[in-house]
Amino acid sequence: MRSLIAASLIATASLALPLAAAPATAQVMAAQPVQDQVTLTLTAEDWVKTDTARVSLTVDAGGGNAGSARADVLKAAQAVSDKGEWRVVSFDRQQDAAGLDHWRAALEARLPEAQLGGLADRARQASRAGLQIRVEGVDFTPTLAEQEAVRTRLRETLYRRVTEEMKGLNAAFPGRDFRVGRVDFNAPVVSGGLRRAPMMAMDKIAAEPPEDGGLDVAQKATQTAHVTFSAYAPAAPAGR
Repeated sequence: MRSLIAASLIATASLALPLAAAPATAQVMAAQPVQDQVTLTLTAEDWVKTDTARVSLTVDAGGGNAGSARADVLKAAQAVSDKGEWRVVSFDRQQDAAGLDHWRAALEARLPEAQLGGLADRARQASRAGLQIRVEGVDFTPTLAEQEAVRTRLRETLYRRVTEEMKGLNAAFPGRDFRVGRVDFNAPVVSGGLRRAPMMAMDKIAAEPPEDGGLDVAQKATQTAHVTFSAYAPAAPAGR
């Protein structure tokens, strides 16, 4: 009988041990500090300017092999304008009904404003029998480098505004010590500006240049940032 009572007491003690350890676990899982947050949206804008345009040419060359035809095509493009680096973006071999080979090439180059007037006339003058040049269009879209430079300036402007907003927030709530918790940028929005001009219109602009001496083509870029400021909430008074 005494052995049964002793075994029962040992079993009861072993069951009580996990219950005794429970308060220690509760102490480890302490509540995380509460953070107060202030969110706002900031927007900045700037202009992406360019003084060059992407000019597209099509050159049809008859006869010869690929090597000689390519050399003729590049020489013809240089005759239209030698102020840019012409790049061959496509070069195709074709055959007419008589079985004769001819070549069609598409070329592009960034040219300064001063070279845009009279492009169609220079293309006609550089053409000859067996070599025909056409100006397909003029695109005033700024280069990637010009766009990236403006995006960098926009971000720098927004960073300065974030710093100013944080200073104002801490001045309005002394002792709270707000800091920048997060900054999310939206994709920049680019709008406006002259994108593409027909050659007839370009020749008219060149014949009657603006009074300031340039086309001053630009596109407006807008950048938006969503900002979150964070600060630890004040500790609750003791006894609550």
